[in-house]
Amino acid sequence: MVYTIYNGLITGGWLTFFLVLFSILTVASIIWFILYMEMSQRKTWKLTTLIVVITSLITAFEIQLILLQIGIII
Repeated sequence: MVYTIYNGLITGGWLTFFLVLFSILTVASIIWFILYMEMSQRKTWKLTTLIVVITSLITAFEIQLILLQIGIII
């Protein structure tokens, strides 16, 4: 039996694809949050909370992908 090192689920081209995808989503969600807070006339706490949660999750996943790309997370 040969032992091989586990390289992870997202490597190579898929990692780059998801990194670019979540970079675009992160920028879009931050712009969405800023525009909603500045322009919306009918702000509700439910929608504001939902936007904050979505923006936080997308940004956190983007940071995870960046750390994975540079090799800090194995």
